[in-house]
Amino acid sequence: MGRFILDKMLESEKIILRPFEEKDLEKWTSWFNDKDTTLYMNKRVFPNTLAQQKAHLKNSKVDKNNVQFAIVLKNEERSLIGSIGIHKIDWVHRTGDISILIGEKIGLGKGIGKEAIKILVNHAFLKMNLRKITAGMWSENIGSKKAFEANGFSLEGTRRKQFEANGKFYDSFEYGLLRDEWEERQNV
Repeated sequence: MGRFILDKMLESEKIILRPFEEKDLEKWTSWFNDKDTTLYMNKRVFPNTLAQQKAHLKNSKVDKNNVQFAIVLKNEERSLIGSIGIHKIDWVHRTGDISILIGEKIGLGKGIGKEAIKILVNHAFLKMNLRKITAGMWSENIGSKKAFEANGFSLEGTRRKQFEANGKFYDSFEYGLLRDEWEERQNV
């Protein structure tokens, strides 16, 4: 149940998931202050500061119930384009909740989110020994919905009119993936 994953990178052909570093803080902070990036997120309501993000990074390095990775393109610049993590890890029941954010426009619409989710799900089931992973999103977040469904997540519930923004109400979609379902997909 210790911190066993933040000292190494996870990767695929296109991307690397690595621990966040101090040099990432300014860019990481800016994503949460961008109205387009946070359009369908609760983070859009309150401004994020560099100090808050720095404290979050510090806490994430010692919190055994949360793991956070930077999503980095495997290009010459090793461009930081997003973040992904497993949060609210319950080591007794072996569950966790994935969050993902593609903060840089160059990472949108290219399957990066889908690929990052796949890498982290594999890690969660094979290395962390979780048995279920959940994810939640606003109903209008079509890209997130597609990325999770492509990785085998099923809609488990809808919370009607859960969020309010710009004079409209939005449902909350709650998704889940069980390890045995994931294992079946691996044998396809």
